[in-house]
Amino acid sequence: MRGSHTFNLGFFAAVGSRSESPRLHGASHFLEHVLFKGTRRRTPEQISASIEAVGGELNAYTAKEHTCFYARVLADDTELAVDVLADMITSSTFPAHEIESERAVILDEIAMHADDPGEVAHELIAAELLGGSGLAKPVIGSRESIAELTRAQLRGYWKRRYLPEQLVVSATGKVDHDRLVEQLAGYELLATPRPLDRTRRGRPWPPAGAGRVAAPYGAAAEPTVITKRRRFEQSTVVLAGPGPGVFDDDRYPLGLLSIIIGGGMASRLFIEVRERRGLAYGIEAGETSYSDAGLWSVDWQCAPERVPEILGLVRRCLAEIAEHGVTDEELDRAKGQMRGQTVLSFEGPQSRMSRIGTAELTGDTRTVSELLAGYDAVTSDDVRRIATELLGRRQVLAVVGPSVAVRPLKRVLASA
Repeated sequence: MRGSHTFNLGFFAAVGSRSESPRLHGASHFLEHVLFKGTRRRTPEQISASIEAVGGELNAYTAKEHTCFYARVLADDTELAVDVLADMITSSTFPAHEIESERAVILDEIAMHADDPGEVAHELIAAELLGGSGLAKPVIGSRESIAELTRAQLRGYWKRRYLPEQLVVSATGKVDHDRLVEQLAGYELLATPRPLDRTRRGRPWPPAGAGRVAAPYGAAAEPTVITKRRRFEQSTVVLAGPGPGVFDDDRYPLGLLSIIIGGGMASRLFIEVRERRGLAYGIEAGETSYSDAGLWSVDWQCAPERVPEILGLVRRCLAEIAEHGVTDEELDRAKGQMRGQTVLSFEGPQSRMSRIGTAELTGDTRTVSELLAGYDAVTSDDVRRIATELLGRRQVLAVVGPSVAVRPLKRVLASA
């Protein structure tokens, strides 16, 4: 990226919670923590201090289908960033005492997630709609699985999963490609050095053993209401259904529908629920897509007695679009909003590094221009069709907070 003074580097491993067996639930996330805990050349303190001493950032995250370790430094510190990350990926020592201390940290993290009603609601939704595949499992693991994982299991998992052919290295900013390849070769990290192949689309994905999604996109079934009692003042509510995967063209009209009904302060649901009726502070719609499956959802928080009324308004909003479609003005505004959000999200060096890393990992070689063209091609009839299909597919409602009556909620979901 001409003019950049930074170097952004990411190591992407084709492993996440979806790949885990029941015995190894949470191993991908646990391993992400452990690889920061010392190598043959660096102590845990030296790993972090080496990057912080030059004003850089070093971190990692685990998702359901991949894990990423990344660094952001000034261009003059490129070789340091490559050395630190490659050292962590290839030469971690798995100190027993560090594993035990990190186990305690992860158990605290699980407790923290359990105190977040939004996290709990979405985990209930995933378990119900994505059951049968690893996508239904929380990335972080469970208290039971984390307590049982051993050093030998984590080390074995690392040896099997962090192989050159399962890794993608992505770099943006001020990048010397040849020098980067030369450095990586010194760590025996290159299976076959090659440029990005723009003619190859869709690697075999998800990985073997990932499991089939139990409620595939388009499946119809009776609506489900799940409640989790918590001593909160408000109810956290998520209405969701099965959605398209990353490579499904239905993502384009669904994305625009999500903006129209709940994509900001000008959306239909925000105006109706917040501005006109004052029923909730906010409400939003969105989608989550994986390689071969996804979810669409509408989220809000409100007083428990208002849950049925807002649920009815959400259903009515979809029904109105299914019957009458959307206006040209709404569709144009949604396309403009999507265009701006997409371009801005890919503009920075770090976000671009993440985009090309995950895209190469899954074989998604679409350019930003191709993505925008997909949204631009959506018609009002496409949006109307998606709204009709959402109403006809299975819907799951998760409510976390004070006790609510389930029967009225089921009646609203079952209504035409």
